[in-house]
Amino acid sequence: MNTANLRLWWGQRSHKEKWALKLAVALLAGYLVWALALAPALRTLRGYEVSRIKLDADLQTMQGLQAQAQALQSMPRLSQSTATQALRDSVQNAFGKNADFSANGANATVTVRGVSADALAQWLLGARTEALSAPVQVRLSNTTSGWSGTLQMALPDS
Repeated sequence: MNTANLRLWWGQRSHKEKWALKLAVALLAGYLVWALALAPALRTLRGYEVSRIKLDADLQTMQGLQAQAQALQSMPRLSQSTATQALRDSVQNAFGKNADFSANGANATVTVRGVSADALAQWLLGARTEALSAPVQVRLSNTTSGWSGTLQMALPDS
């Protein structure tokens, strides 16, 4: 349909039809402005505070992890024998007779029997910071008397 035909068609409409068509076009344009521009912006504004709080919490977590990483990087390097002894001592202090310790080169195996989750968590934190040792393989099960199983720990290379 070219513009001449459109003008002819428009001219043949009654005043009420023209008014109704103009109203329909205005409503459609208003809806499109709402749906494409205003509604998404309002959704973003409504969710801003929740998103900001979550992002702030994520930032604080990341900054805490960064501080921990920097603290670990600034710690003096331990020899493998010093780290092994530190890990052995930490196992004895944390679990006593409820754990066995064996070391083989750059790995150590800790076998625990019936230890509490809190004691295990505290020991893992201490093993990381004091002996620079981290778990590489963990096989634990929760029994009626506590956590039992083995933890294979990586020791510093030297």
